[in-house]
Amino acid sequence: MDLRLLIPALAVWATSIVGLLAPVAVTVGVAAGGLSVGAVAVWCVARGRVSWRGVGIVIVGAGLTATCATALALRQEMRADHPLAHMSGKVTVTVVVTDDPVVVGAQRFGRVRTRVAVEMVGPRAVRAADAELVADEQSWSGLLPGQRVRTLVRVRPPPRGTLLVASLTASGTPTLIGQPPGYQRVAGLIRDRLQVNSSRALGAESAGLLPGLVLGDVRGLDPDTKADFRAAGLTHLCAVSGSNFAIICGAVLLAVRSAGASPRVAAILGMLTIVGFVILVRPSPSVIRAALMGAVGLLALVSARRAQAFPALGAAVVAGLLWWPELALQPGFALSVAATCGLVLWAGTLAEWLRARRIPVGVAEVAAMAVAAQVVTAPIVAMVAGTFSVVGIVANLLVAPVVAVISVVGTLAALIGVLGPPDGVGAAIAELLLRSLGPELWWMTGVARVLAGPGWATVEVPDGVVGAMVVSAAMVVIIVAARFVVGRVRR
Repeated sequence: MDLRLLIPALAVWATSIVGLLAPVAVTVGVAAGGLSVGAVAVWCVARGRVSWRGVGIVIVGAGLTATCATALALRQEMRADHPLAHMSGKVTVTVVVTDDPVVVGAQRFGRVRTRVAVEMVGPRAVRAADAELVADEQSWSGLLPGQRVRTLVRVRPPPRGTLLVASLTASGTPTLIGQPPGYQRVAGLIRDRLQVNSSRALGAESAGLLPGLVLGDVRGLDPDTKADFRAAGLTHLCAVSGSNFAIICGAVLLAVRSAGASPRVAAILGMLTIVGFVILVRPSPSVIRAALMGAVGLLALVSARRAQAFPALGAAVVAGLLWWPELALQPGFALSVAATCGLVLWAGTLAEWLRARRIPVGVAEVAAMAVAAQVVTAPIVAMVAGTFSVVGIVANLLVAPVVAVISVVGTLAALIGVLGPPDGVGAAIAELLLRSLGPELWWMTGVARVLAGPGWATVEVPDGVVGAMVVSAAMVVIIVAARFVVGRVRR
């Protein structure tokens, strides 16, 4: 494995955490330290004391550390100078919605939360800065990213560990200014049409689940189904993840390569597919994170040498953190990196081990991916949430054969369903495609319901480092026991 980008990735990750949690002076000190280390290493190379091969990775890591820390220090200073950072009480602001409003707390409370970019405070234009806004669901849930609005808000300090300038609570209804960008209107139409066509073609439970599996749209997801998926360790299927991008891009590449397209054309179409899918499911930090990890997973899938995927993973981590430093403290980012790392490092080897024991090729590959991802992410889940899904590996193995079918056919139905009027030919074809997914959705919901039924499906463990260590030890015991059982069965 080519681990040369491991040090730079870890350096940028650690620097981002320091920049988000520590005062500006500490961040400036880290920048100065990184610059000093890099300068000393360059001087040693220039004087012939050491070779570039020996300290090149140190120079790259120190340079990225200094760059990341400097950028964070500047952003911290700009946040401190923003007018909202010194305000309290109520004020009228003009903002641009940057993400889909999501429900906060129980549905009965009728509150949503979204990210916004503040452009004006009162009548005065200010430098655009990100803020978190909580508002009434009825007035705000239908807004699309890119929509400019004016509203009265109450200003509070931002949450710790972010680069937000303030937390805002809307006190009135939003006044719309203009329209969102055209591509966002198209993406919103596709998502709404998929909701409508799913409700026509499928039962209530499946109709609420399908948009979440395909586009991460969980507006219609039944609370009981959501609880079953959480207990069975299948919650990641209801959010856009790197696997969604890898499946969709893999299907596109398979189609174009089967049609005789050159590798260069296939690569261009794969990149366009990633960009289009990002627009469709909203270009939020979590989606970009999934796109980066999906691209790495796709590289590991199409590359004959898994060593090429590990540097790509390091580059994806560096690029993601430099663009969105707040990813450093998000559990989802750590889970994505860990799952992708597990797939790159061990999925291929595990699949070969299973095939050597006469496990069918398709079953071996699916089992290897599910086990590798679950093993490396379980300690992180325990550290963050204090839970361990006993049935997680089994549940992911059972639903893995239908995940790709639902993703590909569901995406195709979403794109076809938007063609023409709501009751036109496009909608009719989309409904037929969605009806064909009925058995797959029935199987997935059934697996979640059955495996989530036992009281021991999810075990409470200590959170923090202790919980991670306990779950790691449990995973080692499970792996050793599984190898013993497989060996006995084979003999």
